[in-house]
Amino acid sequence: MKRDYYAGALISLIGAAVVLNAFNYQIGTLTRMGPGMFPLVLGILMAGVGVLIAANAGEVTADTLDHLDHDASPYPDVRGSLAIIVGMSAFIFLTPTLGFVAGTFTCVFLAAIGDKDASWLGSLLLAGVVTVIGIVVFILGLKMNLPLFRLESFSL
Repeated sequence: MKRDYYAGALISLIGAAVVLNAFNYQIGTLTRMGPGMFPLVLGILMAGVGVLIAANAGEVTADTLDHLDHDASPYPDVRGSLAIIVGMSAFIFLTPTLGFVAGTFTCVFLAAIGDKDASWLGSLLLAGVVTVIGIVVFILGLKMNLPLFRLESFSL
């Protein structure tokens, strides 16, 4: 359970660093937010989550112990981490060249198949839903200037 204490402390430390760095930017007010407001709030939330993780680290019950996998492999499972890194890389490279839809869909799909229990159909469905939500939130709601598709990349 020491890992939970260390993880909570690390998350709190990163959150505190983000809060301190936010003061390098103009914070503004709640009605006229500056560029430092988002990192300030995010850092405060991270520090709070870290404290909660560390505070709950010592609570071990019989139910918790029953859910532990005693047949786990001694080797770390890197499949999920690699899938997330590949998915984020795909978003970074595909969005400017093919558009928001291709970048988002590919990112979420690749990250989703990193889960050992995920099916191809479930991953495709999740990628489609997250892409639609992204279009609604970022393109329609926040009016971000991101092209949905860049078909001119395929000129012959």
